[in-house]
Amino acid sequence: MRHLLCRFLFVLMLSVTTAGAAHAEPLQLCYDYGCAKQLEMEISSEARDWLAGLFDDLHDATIERSQIQHAVQALYLLAAQDSPLWHDKGADRFDNDADGRMDCIDHSHNDSAFLHYLAAQGWLHYHRVDDIVRRTRYLVAQHFASHITEQDTGQEWVVDSWFNSFGEPPVVVPLALWKEGFSP
Repeated sequence: MRHLLCRFLFVLMLSVTTAGAAHAEPLQLCYDYGCAKQLEMEISSEARDWLAGLFDDLHDATIERSQIQHAVQALYLLAAQDSPLWHDKGADRFDNDADGRMDCIDHSHNDSAFLHYLAAQGWLHYHRVDDIVRRTRYLVAQHFASHITEQDTGQEWVVDSWFNSFGEPPVVVPLALWKEGFSP
């Protein structure tokens, strides 16, 4: 895993120093709790090629979910090159008023944007991207996450980067477990 991230960071350095053309429309991301601030993220052709390599020759849904984790992590690292997202702390702990902080609304929006990008590239063969999901506990505590479904089995999963501080991979857990109040 560490080797994978080192290779990605090298690709990022190349994409900063070269004028690689973006392959798709810029991704619309947000931050500052409740998507109060927006930003656009363009993905260079070098970063796109690196991401595509994550999804080459996958043989099952379990491996694809693992690669989704790596891709979402890498896309956040890429987004932080031109934004303050790297200030975010996991689960809103110690965020204070940091520029770049994200709550679960921001994370679920951004994670879903990343997942839709991966799907639009044709890289997801075992999962489809679904609408953001919500869980409510104690009548007022709500939490949101992005949502994927395994195509062959119908098993539903959440991809949730809110729990961890910036730069760490998101958790991917079954939707039913997450709805019960899962927290790593």
